Amino acid sequence: MKRDGQLEKIPTKHKKPIEAQLRSIGETIQNRRKEKGLTQEELAEMVGLTVVALGYIEQGRRYPSLPNLLFICRVLEIPIAFGDK
Repeated sequence: MKRDGQLEKIPTKHKKPIEAQLRSIGETIQNRRKEKGLTQEELAEMVGLTVVALGYIEQGRRYPSLPNLLFICRVLEIPIAFGDK
């Protein structure tokens, strides 16, 4: 799980939209977790993350690796789509 280091190679003009998408991912994870009646502790255990790591992802303070993101989406039954809406 990484933070802004992942974004350093992205040209400045593209960073803000990408950062917004990354924050949106955290919000989506948090909303779906709550819809399913799961605590952070329960979801973290299910996906093999610490509660702190999951909290940071939900807050947009950290970004999950692609494999972790795909696993979280599978566990929460979040459809995955690529590109802009």
